[in-house]
Amino acid sequence: MTISRLPEEAPTEIELAQRMRAVEQRERQLDQALAAVDSQREQLAAIQSEYERRREGLAKRTREVEIERARLRAERAEVVADILARDSALH
Repeated sequence: MTISRLPEEAPTEIELAQRMRAVEQRERQLDQALAAVDSQREQLAAIQSEYERRREGLAKRTREVEIERARLRAERAEVVADILARDSALH
C-alpha cells in the first residue's frame, strides 16, 4: 500500500512535464521497436517464401535427375544385353 503524498510533496508542473516527456520518449522507442519487429517479420516471410520456392525447384530437379538416371540404367542394360547376345552368337 502506498501512502499518498502530502500537498506540499505533490509533483511540480516541471516534474510532471519531465515525466510526460519521459513517457512520450518511451512510447516512441516502443513504436520504433514494433516497427523493427514488423520489418523483421516481413523479411522472414520473404525468406521463407524464397526458401520454399528453391526447395520446390530442387525437388523438381531431383525428380528429373532420377528419371534420367533410370533411363540411362535401362539403356546400359540394353547395351549389355546386346553385347552378351553378340558374344553368345559368336561362340
